Order: sequence, then C-alpha cells, then structure tokens
Amino acid sequence: MKANNTHLHLILREQTKLLFEHLPFVLYGVMAASAGLVAVLWQTSQDATLLLWLLAVYLLTGLRWLGRRRFLQQGHHFDPKYWIKTAIAFTAASGVLWGIAGVLFFSTEPLVLITLTIFLAAMVAGAVSSHSCHTPAFAAFALPASLPFIARCIAEASTFYVVLGTVSLVYVLINIHYGRNLQNMVIQSIRLRFQNAELVEELTMQKRVAEQASAAKTRFLAAASHDLRQPVQAIELLIDALGTDLANHPSKGLLNRIQEAGHGLRNLLNTLLDSAKVNSAAITAKPRHIQLEPLLRRVCQELAPQARLKNLDIRVASTKACGYSDPALLELILRNYIENAIKYSHKGRILVGCRRLGEFIRIEVHDMGIGIPTSAQETVFQEYYQLGNPERDKAKGLGLGLYIADSLSRLLNHDLGVRSTVGKGSMFYVTVPLGKSSHLIDVPHHAPANLTPLRGKTVLVIDDDDMVRASVSEMLSRWECNTVAAENAEAALRILVAQGKMPDAIVADYRLQTKCNGMQAIQSLRSQLGNVPAVILTGDTGASRVQEANQSGFKLLHKPLSGVQLREALSELIGQASA
Repeated sequence: MKANNTHLHLILREQTKLLFEHLPFVLYGVMAASAGLVAVLWQTSQDATLLLWLLAVYLLTGLRWLGRRRFLQQGHHFDPKYWIKTAIAFTAASGVLWGIAGVLFFSTEPLVLITLTIFLAAMVAGAVSSHSCHTPAFAAFALPASLPFIARCIAEASTFYVVLGTVSLVYVLINIHYGRNLQNMVIQSIRLRFQNAELVEELTMQKRVAEQASAAKTRFLAAASHDLRQPVQAIELLIDALGTDLANHPSKGLLNRIQEAGHGLRNLLNTLLDSAKVNSAAITAKPRHIQLEPLLRRVCQELAPQARLKNLDIRVASTKACGYSDPALLELILRNYIENAIKYSHKGRILVGCRRLGEFIRIEVHDMGIGIPTSAQETVFQEYYQLGNPERDKAKGLGLGLYIADSLSRLLNHDLGVRSTVGKGSMFYVTVPLGKSSHLIDVPHHAPANLTPLRGKTVLVIDDDDMVRASVSEMLSRWECNTVAAENAEAALRILVAQGKMPDAIVADYRLQTKCNGMQAIQSLRSQLGNVPAVILTGDTGASRVQEANQSGFKLLHKPLSGVQLREALSELIGQASA
C-alpha cells in the first residue's frame, strides 16, 4: 500500500509539472483567441463590453503567468496537491470567462452565432491536448466554458437552437471522454518511465555487483593460479631430480608413472584455471600485429616432449605471414589444439601451418588421429565434452581445452572450426585477420641454442616458498650447479656477499611476499651485481603478465615447468651472456 501511495504521489507530481510546462502555449492561445473573438464581434455594438471582457481575460492570463513563475521557483520541492489545485482553479476561472462570453455575446444573428460556436469549440478542443495530463483540469475549463452557451441555446426553445445546444453538449462530453483516455495514456507513460528508471537503477546495481564479483574472481584466480601451482611446481622438479638418481634403478618404472600423474595434474590445473578465467571474463584481449611462425614454433617446441612420448612428430610449415591478434590468447588456442592432437593421435605426425584466405590467415593444426564423426564436430567445442571417454578418465583431460579455444576465439572475434574424417585424422583451424609486417612490434625473443653446460655455474634462486626453493635447488644440484637460494633480493645479496659468489643467472618468482615483485628484485640485484642474466617464474598466466614480462626484457616461464624447460632456459641465458 505504501509503495502504491508513493507511485500515486509521483504521478501527481508529474501531472502538475506537465500542466505548468504546457501553460505558456495555453496562455498564448487564450490571448490570441480572445483578441480574435473581440475583433470579429467588434461591429455588434458591444464595444465596451468586449473590451472589459478582453481586459479580464488578459488580467487572468497575467495572474496565471505569475503563478507559473512562482511554481518554477519551487524547483523540485513543490507540493503537488497544492499546485494541482491552483492549476485547476486557474483553468476554471478561464472557463468561466469564456462561459460568460457565450452568454454575454450571444445573438441570433448568424455571424455572431457561428463565431461564438467556432471559438468555443476551438477552445474546448485546444484544451484537450494542453490539459490531457489531468482530466479534472480539462473538465474545470470545458464545462464552465461551454455549459452557459449550451443552456442559452436551449433557452431559445426553437428546434434549431435546441439541436445546436444538444450537439454542443455531446461534443463537450466526447472531448471529456477523449481527454480522459489521453490522461490514462499519459499516466501509463509516466508509470512506464518510473518502471524503466527503477529497472535501470536495478540493472546498474546488478552491474556494479557483477563488476565487484568479477574483480573478486580475478583476484582469487590470480592468487589461486599462484598458490596452486607452487606445490605442483615443487613436485614436478623433485620428480625430475629423482629421475636422474633412479635412471638405472628398478623403481624407475614406478617413478615414470608418478611423473605421468604429475603431468596429468599439471595439465588439469592449467585447464581448470584457464576455464575459470574465461567464465569469469577475467581475460581482456589486446590484439596487435604479430609474426606467426615464431609463435607456432615456440608452442610446438614446448609441446614436443609430450609428442615424443607417443612417438609423434610435430612439424611447422615455414611461413612469413603476419596476423592481427592477441599473441598470448592466440597461443593458448593453438596450445589447446596441439595438445588435443597429441592426446588423440597414436601414430604419424602433427603439422601446423598457415593458409592465406584473402584478408585473413587461417592457422591449421593437422593430425593423423582417430578423427571426429560429422555429428560431433560442433559438439566437441562444448564444455566438458570428450570424444571416446565415457568413463571420464582424468588421464584424458576434462574436455575443456576445445571449449577454452572456442571461448577465446569468440573474445577475439576469430572464426574457428574443425574438419575431420573418422580413422584418418582432423584439421582444427582458427582464422585471424591479416597483419602488416610494417606494424610489427619488436619483442625480445631468442631461438633456442645448443645446451650450454651448467656444471660449476652459480644460479641464484629467489622464491618465498620454501618447497619451491628446495625443489629448484635440488634440480640444479643434479646439473652440478652452485645454488644460492633466498626468499627476497635483500637476503640474496647478503648470502652472495658472505659467500663471495657472483651468480651466472638469476631465477626469480614473480610474486613475492615483500613489496617488490620478481622483476623489481632482479633489477635491484642488477644495480649491485651488474647485468646478470635472469628468468622469471610465475603461476599467473594472464596476458597482462606476459606483456609486462616482455616489456621488461626478462624471459618468462610459467609454472609448473619441467626440469627440461628450466635447464633449456638457463642454458640459453648463460650461453647468450658468454657469447
């Protein structure tokens, strides 16, 4: 009930505002019509009466104008009940003056009669539009303006005048009915406006809540990405270190199975976090012109060890093509394509290449795997869908890779799809706009060189996680490296000075408990030790982190990484420094 009363009060306010907003046009019309009526009837020997009546109309017009000014001075703090009554009183007074004219100037002379009829009918009709927002205000003018003239016609007691009076009465009643319909439309429009305003306010609130939730999800994903990858990283490196010790041990087979489980855990973790980022809209595309071959070769080189375990050969067709896309997100799409090809292929090779299609470049990943039935070629991009895995074997993944690829392609506005023949293999593709080589941005990238021996090299490890520091140190010891491990740059510098060592390379985690991050820690150490080669480890796979690392000039490795990847990175860094 209270809400209903509130709506009625708001509607009354709007009706009052409309009456006073329309008032200038009403007053102009009244002044013109009254002057016209006097001009037409000037020859009826009622000059003084006409002038007095016209003066009264103009005086009332002036009062109504002053009333409007006072209303406007109230601003938004006016009392609608008081001012609606004031408006009705003014319209009633105007109606009375016009009603007086209908009696005072009444004559059986045809010209006068026609003039009065036309002017009164015009005033009643004009008041419909100007006062349609509030029927009582219209009726307050129409009835006193017309009824005296109607009564005067009927008082003549002749058929013509009775008919004229009756027709005039019907005309007035029809206009009142029409005015009431217009009022209902105006009120409905006002209600809809209020409802729309409430809906906009509600949607704004929901958007604000959703943005806050999205920001919270983004913070959670960043923390989860780092915290979950830390123990997985430690497990990965410890297993690699143990693999060196048990190379010829009977338990090597058991360790291989543990290693496979660790790889599965790493892949599942990466997939889940990437899927969560897609679903929470925590990814922002930042497209630019990129050369495609280096990107394709980098992804294939990183995934080559997985392919070799299944005796698969990955090849990249040479191309000079440039595309326009977000390199980090495009790389994630292609990574999912190639991992999917490795997963479902048991022989042959995987070929990655580009094909020019007008103003677009189609990047294709061909495999010789089991193939996909035509009926399932759209379904494979759905969330959690897996072909040939009804038992939901986690070793075969979660069915999120192609879903992530599809979601990212929608974000990038890239076309993607698959062509496949059962038993012969599949071709997954993503189509990107053609890039321009003249718009390429130089991004530090170095082709992998021959592995530089790490024996006797001093590697500084900075990580605030004891387990990760221990696992990296353990892995480095297998390569006969001298390891210095610390939780931050200050501690690292103290240890180096105490031991009298100069690091040949620095491995730093991006997210540290101190105020500075890994990049800042490296820069701080470089200011003291010189231009020491450095690599950053991070559990955050966000595109912004990749861009930030590229701009810093440091090599970026994503956790969890294998011992092979770490060794290749360190060998490359140290080899370049000594070249």
